Amino acid sequence: MSEKEETEQSKPKENLLLKDWNDFVSNITVGYTKFQKSVEENTKKNKELWNQNSEKIDQFFKGAKENWDAKFKEWGVELEKTHKENTNAWENNLENINEFFKKNQESWDKKFKEWEADLEKRQIETKEQWEARKLKISEDVNKWQEKIKKDWEKGIKTFRWEMVKGSYMFLVFMIPILVVLFVIVALITRLFEF
Repeated sequence: MSEKEETEQSKPKENLLLKDWNDFVSNITVGYTKFQKSVEENTKKNKELWNQNSEKIDQFFKGAKENWDAKFKEWGVELEKTHKENTNAWENNLENINEFFKKNQESWDKKFKEWEADLEKRQIETKEQWEARKLKISEDVNKWQEKIKKDWEKGIKTFRWEMVKGSYMFLVFMIPILVVLFVIVALITRLFEF
């Protein structure tokens, strides 16, 4: 191919590319313009709605503040009334309350005195019981010691008697054996003398 043909082929390509680029740019411009108009219209509508709603919002807050102030005044009046009623009731019942506490204190004092007397009585009974128990234990120990002493003495007497009896029996049985043994020893020694 020659150069001419190449230039001819590249021209339509350049025109075609340029045309596509111009179409693309014009579409972006049109889209941007539409977007800008849409944003402006929405902004205008929102501004109008904001102006309309700002009045409603101001009225709402003004009404809420008035209602809130009225409620506070109403609560204040009720609170003051309740406070006065409670103060009057307290003053009226103060005497009853003091009387209740006084009776309660007297009741507790009486109960404490009863408990104290009961405790002293039990301590006295316990002391008497302790003394009686101590005396009984002392008597039991003395009896036991006497019994042991008697048993010991009886045992010693029995042991002495058995020793005397055993010694006597030993002598009774051993004297004849010893006599016979002495006789035999005397005979044997006489026999060896000869």
